[in-house]
Amino acid sequence: DEVEKNHVGLVVGNQGGNFSAGANIMLLLLAAQEEEWDDINQMIRALQNVVMRLRYSAKPVVTAPYGLTLGGGCEISMHGDKVRAAGETYIGLVEVGVGLIPAGGGTKEMTMRAMDLAKKTPDADPLAFLKKTFELIGMGKVATSAQEAKAWGILRPSDAISMNGDRLIADAKQEVLNLAASGYVQPIERTDILALGESAQAAMKLALFMMKRGGFISEHDELIGKKLARVMSGGDLNHQTFVSERFLLDLEREAFLSLCGERKTQERIAGMLKTGKPLRN
Repeated sequence: DEVEKNHVGLVVGNQGGNFSAGANIMLLLLAAQEEEWDDINQMIRALQNVVMRLRYSAKPVVTAPYGLTLGGGCEISMHGDKVRAAGETYIGLVEVGVGLIPAGGGTKEMTMRAMDLAKKTPDADPLAFLKKTFELIGMGKVATSAQEAKAWGILRPSDAISMNGDRLIADAKQEVLNLAASGYVQPIERTDILALGESAQAAMKLALFMMKRGGFISEHDELIGKKLARVMSGGDLNHQTFVSERFLLDLEREAFLSLCGERKTQERIAGMLKTGKPLRN
């Protein structure tokens, strides 16, 4: 509200060691162990509302990620009008490492970008684009530079990179001023995202089954993958249809909550807190 009333726009950034290494998983684990599902639901809904407010602000918003930009930090950075990233940015959606899926708009955003890219590509099979993104999120891959993040679709072609990290905030501020000066128009929430439905979900589930049978993933990995596939395909739709961002956000949140209730997810969160490494259970 303050930005929209009294400022030209907003830069989302800081000058600490990293942009953001993600959510406080200790709080999340305690809430899950106490079965405080309403509290977790409100926490996730609040993050979703923040990223959507950033994306659809009446004034231009530029995010300025650098260093570690993981999980919720990655989701926030993806929801500006433009990203101005430091060259040395380690960015990715890493939630599967703690037995969850991205639910602060990350799954929604990456699904939407995959479908947009398929639409722009002549004679493209949208499922191939969705599968590539499914693999990126499902493996919790982290880009080791802003350039690599562009190649993976975590950054858009229109996003910019600052090779001099000391200039990052100044560069991001200039991006805001440029957007404002060029006649910024407040964007409108999307309702035209192609959801591929149950056939796409079945294809992704088959890939998971084959990986589990080959010993590459655990039973719990398969469960997380199935939840992710359901969100990315638009739920249990029996045919392709167009859906809204809010529809995908609701699916994200539902999947996240159900995984919070899984013992093995809680073990993964506890393991990450104890050792700093993903627990393969």
